[in-house]
Amino acid sequence: MTRWLLPVLVCSLVACTDYNGDKALQNYQQRLERVLDISQKNTALPDAAALAAQRDLKQPLPDIRLDLTDAYATRRCSLDTLIGERNSSLGKVYNASKQLSYELRFLSQLQRCLEQSWDNTTLLNQLQHVYQQKQHSIDIAFNNMLLTDDTLRKELLGIRKTLPLKAAPGFSETWQALTELNQLQQFIAEQNWQAASQIDIEQQLQLLYRYNFIGRLQYSLRTASHQLAQLNQLSETKAPSALCPQQRDSEQLHILANVFSKYFVAEVQLYTSELSRYQQQLWPLLQQLYQHTDLHTPLTLRFEQTYLDMRTELSHHVKWWQTLNSQCPLKLTAQQ
Repeated sequence: MTRWLLPVLVCSLVACTDYNGDKALQNYQQRLERVLDISQKNTALPDAAALAAQRDLKQPLPDIRLDLTDAYATRRCSLDTLIGERNSSLGKVYNASKQLSYELRFLSQLQRCLEQSWDNTTLLNQLQHVYQQKQHSIDIAFNNMLLTDDTLRKELLGIRKTLPLKAAPGFSETWQALTELNQLQQFIAEQNWQAASQIDIEQQLQLLYRYNFIGRLQYSLRTASHQLAQLNQLSETKAPSALCPQQRDSEQLHILANVFSKYFVAEVQLYTSELSRYQQQLWPLLQQLYQHTDLHTPLTLRFEQTYLDMRTELSHHVKWWQTLNSQCPLKLTAQQ
């Protein structure tokens, strides 16, 4: 019986360190193994659904040249500053997010320019032609940002660090950033160039970069689903009826009840509930952004399908406890 009474009180000490969700699951599994007197060899975390390489996702923007011989026209429309920015040494090497920002500012300025009165119809026709070309290519610029920006790519690939048990920092900021990017997508669809050009894309990407919340959520869902599956393999080796022949009470059952309340309910269920909350609020925003891209299918597998797998494994594990509680004198109060 002594081995079942080994570290029961270390949670308060561990909590002072970086006690993330995966450690809570590992701690719970170790305690369950001790009480059930079972040793299980854990398997490696399966690979996530593959994402296409950035180089295979980037599309070239059409080479649109604005050959305005009338310098007055460019100054009148304030296009000279934008043209100079694009032709500068920095402008020639814009990354995808800065390129998108430039394209939106150019469209907004050119739209205001076309609303002016023009005596020179040749010049007006040239400006209208450029405007139409820019409108047709803006979706390419937006998708290039979604698919090839380094910050977004890091988040979509996942970061090998799980979220804490509760109140993970950066959730509201991540929600805000994804909401702003969805608003940008909507403005582009509406061809509201003025509103779209006013969204600070770099600021939203900076928020995502700062907290790495999406990358950590993805990894947390994967590890939680995998660890719960291993817990189910462990618990299935012990039939509930074998733990209390003829419903006899025992010290082992008392320790199991303690493990259930202190580690399964207070930590594992709390953690998976938090992951569910994050997933249910962030995934619809990600899905909206990527639904018409080549990454939609693998991202659905990485986020939504993994989340559903986690919920299935959790439900299966809860049923084991329910069966044990119905067949043995545990007197558990289930919290689901």
